[in-house]
Amino acid sequence: MMMPTHTPTDEELKNQVIRQVLAGDTAGAQQTANEIVDTRYLRDAWQMMLFVESERGNVQAVKDTILSCPDPSLLASHFYLELPQLFLKAGDRSGAVEIAKAMGNAGVLPLIGIAAHMAQDGDMFGAHDALSHIEDEDLRAMILGKVIAYQPRIQRLDGINQVEDQAAEDDSLAA
Repeated sequence: MMMPTHTPTDEELKNQVIRQVLAGDTAGAQQTANEIVDTRYLRDAWQMMLFVESERGNVQAVKDTILSCPDPSLLASHFYLELPQLFLKAGDRSGAVEIAKAMGNAGVLPLIGIAAHMAQDGDMFGAHDALSHIEDEDLRAMILGKVIAYQPRIQRLDGINQVEDQAAEDDSLAA
């Protein structure tokens, strides 16, 4: 007599995905996720895969997860949009740009944020590079114009601070 086989529920599959990704079996986790039917559990599974890989700081795994996801809307969340910023804050500028590029249209706003951050740090080459990945030429030109207009202001402020520092030194020497 054959025993009936248990067909796992979507919730059980989601939990299996989480166990697999935590164990480092990303390929297995993605395969398991492809068996999930209910969108809620599917979204939870893909977002968890993304979260775990980002916590590990693994740029390539994050990009692979984004690119393997069958439906980008499954990844849409506040956390998803913050991903490039997390890598930027961790000091991985190129990783932040790579992840934002992998995000497609959802990565446009993060790319602008990365460019602004780099411009603020005086890294104009990095800011230009980040913006070069924005396909919309009008948007790219507008943002680039703002970044370029912002650049001299940063340098002027640095100059003013140096003049003030010099004046403060002169006052202390005179006393």
